[in-house]
Amino acid sequence: MNKKLIAILLFSIVLFIACIYITNSNKDTSYIPPLQIVGDVEEAVTLWEFPKDIHMDAIEKDNKKIKAMNLEDIILLSKPMTENNDVLLVGIDGLMSKIDGRNLEKSYITFSDDNGWEAINYNHTISSNVKHLKEIVIVSNNDRLDIGMNIIDSEKNIKNLTVGELYAGPSTILPYFEGESKKEKGGKTYSTTVYTQRRILKVKDILEDYKSKKALVMGDRGEIKYIDEYGYFEANKNHIDYVGKNGKEKVENIKGVIIDPPKVSITDSYYDVSHYIEEEDVLFLFLDGFGYHQYEYALENGYLPFLSNIEKGKKALSVYKPVTNAGFAAMITGKSPVENGIYSRKQRKPKVDSIFKLVNDLDKKSVLLEGDIRILDTEIDPVLNIDRNKNGTTDDEVYQSTLNSIDEGYNLVFAHFHGIDDAGHNYGDLSNETMKVIARIDEYIKELASKFEGKIIITADHGMHSTKDGGDHGEFRYEDMIVPYIILEGGLSNE
Repeated sequence: MNKKLIAILLFSIVLFIACIYITNSNKDTSYIPPLQIVGDVEEAVTLWEFPKDIHMDAIEKDNKKIKAMNLEDIILLSKPMTENNDVLLVGIDGLMSKIDGRNLEKSYITFSDDNGWEAINYNHTISSNVKHLKEIVIVSNNDRLDIGMNIIDSEKNIKNLTVGELYAGPSTILPYFEGESKKEKGGKTYSTTVYTQRRILKVKDILEDYKSKKALVMGDRGEIKYIDEYGYFEANKNHIDYVGKNGKEKVENIKGVIIDPPKVSITDSYYDVSHYIEEEDVLFLFLDGFGYHQYEYALENGYLPFLSNIEKGKKALSVYKPVTNAGFAAMITGKSPVENGIYSRKQRKPKVDSIFKLVNDLDKKSVLLEGDIRILDTEIDPVLNIDRNKNGTTDDEVYQSTLNSIDEGYNLVFAHFHGIDDAGHNYGDLSNETMKVIARIDEYIKELASKFEGKIIITADHGMHSTKDGGDHGEFRYEDMIVPYIILEGGLSNE
């Protein structure tokens, strides 16, 4: 063999070895499976790598120094809803370990090719060290109705279920059919069926005591849907969804379930006004923040002498979110928040026509009497009423404007009284101060009913619940969601 041939052979061997080395060195060993932080948190977090802006510690493991993240720092990325939490560490094999979220000293999360994401807890028992983590679930221990999903009826708050509880509880993993695809090749048909796994809780299990009653769910954008016992509640990162029995129909981020809901809704206001206005004038009295439980308390304790002498008002269901913008829009459009576009305090212009346009199309006159601020942008400009006499409320000015508008011959007089809501926030929903405001409104209604010839509708946008500092609203609870709905004839005597 000549030297040239030997040189070529040696070069080929070296090149072959180099190729093997390069190939092996370029193998992708950097893939890190996702680790999710879910449950009772403001933001669900997915980690594909160590966050660049988080502090790394050097810890001892198997006589080696490795880098690790403090578990508490990782949890804070998700902004837990409460401070008193349990932390559920969930492995890909289903192994779960729960530790107290208030005792996370020397608790770490690290990653290795052998163990994947791994929890290492020096102060807890060895069973808390979970390998191949896929989820860190935050489970709130606070008894708060503004977290997760509430189950209510028209008289009480029945149960609260948080996302963390649903993750941690005895839920079921079920495969849901998503679809089927087919491919023709070589005269044969190849088909593939696709499923997804969902962590669910059967509706009939959680509503076992109410199987014979109707129930509906409301989503965070005001979606409304009647449900049946064969549907499911599904944990979805940091919220709960309702999924129908076929796995397709869904209401995302549900805020609550109401059992046996009232037949009346505040959206009926639009349709009742449109019905009556054809034949007679309508006076609409919008009592901001007047819940049905406040109405009953005032009746029982003598704060409503005039209204106690007429037929008792019906219970009406408000909308989610039970705040003024959303409730007001629902009343004047007849549509749910998801339809009219007003689902929180941030929106002002409805996406659909209101009752004021309908009245205008009938060649009739309407007036909107407000306090000192404009709440919504409607087809007519509101008549604003400032607190001229500086007595701390605009209700007396709105009352006087209502009397004036009746004299001026408007076909629809829509008057918004804010005093009950203001007092409820400051002093509490059932306080003496709030009851005195309700009594004063009762006197206004008595006088207006004696002077107005036509139909009078009285209702509210939302109710009010007690807090340690007074009162508040905006939660899916019966105090906020159930309001009175009263219809009476005008021209009643003062006697």
